[in-house]
Amino acid sequence: MKLLVTGGSGLVGRYVVEDLSQGHTVEVLDLKNPRGSYNLFHRANILSLSSLIKIIKDYDAVVHLAGIPHPLNEPPEKVFQVNTVGTFNVLEACALNNIPKVVFMSSESTLGFSFSITRMWPEYAPIDENHPLRPQDPYGLSKVSSELLCAAYTRTYGIQTICLRPPWVWVPDKKEVETYRQLIQEYPKWSKNLWAYVHVQDVVQAVRLAVEATELSFHDSFYISADDNWTGRESRELLKEFYPETTKVDQGFSGTSSLISNAKAKETLKFSPKFAVKDIIP
Repeated sequence: MKLLVTGGSGLVGRYVVEDLSQGHTVEVLDLKNPRGSYNLFHRANILSLSSLIKIIKDYDAVVHLAGIPHPLNEPPEKVFQVNTVGTFNVLEACALNNIPKVVFMSSESTLGFSFSITRMWPEYAPIDENHPLRPQDPYGLSKVSSELLCAAYTRTYGIQTICLRPPWVWVPDKKEVETYRQLIQEYPKWSKNLWAYVHVQDVVQAVRLAVEATELSFHDSFYISADDNWTGRESRELLKEFYPETTKVDQGFSGTSSLISNAKAKETLKFSPKFAVKDIIP
């Protein structure tokens, strides 16, 4: 397949590009130079629709990773504009040039917990794709808006749009690993994250599965999470301590299971996470 990866130079993008280059022809669209394996590099801004229309041609699928990865370092209007308008432009360029599939990197921030302003709690545990999406921040709002755009372009133009919702993506980089060690030590500070994570190689796996799958719905969304939470503590105990309002808990929910379920991805995408905290922090 001939693939375009937007944001292929980013922290997650470079892993995705390296993997997809095994068996596919991969081109990268980004503002900065990529590293690793790729066939061709297009320097372009996703806010420029005219540029995207010229570039996004003759691909079997587009993997859309480009955007601002959280709302903490940029003005809120910039976060929302880049992520939402950028996704609109990618989809519009795909529609105009008859691209059949878009795999969009969404986020568990669609739920609204991670960057919430008011107190929120899960309606039930584990959370699945039926849980309400209630973001309060520009990043989460941009991801929900982008998923709505994906659904609209599927309805209107027949483009298959697959939205992947990873939580915090952990990468085995030395600097990042030190951050993760501190997170585990200070886990009470991170309750809004729901202590959910996923190894970057499992994100890569999910992207490949979404790209290569031939029997998925024309539009769908999947949580892509590790099987466990990253604290090492019992998940029911975490709920009791930090989310006592959450009283509806599945009978089979036990051990250190992630508060965000990956069951739908396992069943439909055939996703099977291979990595856990111990693989990053021995």
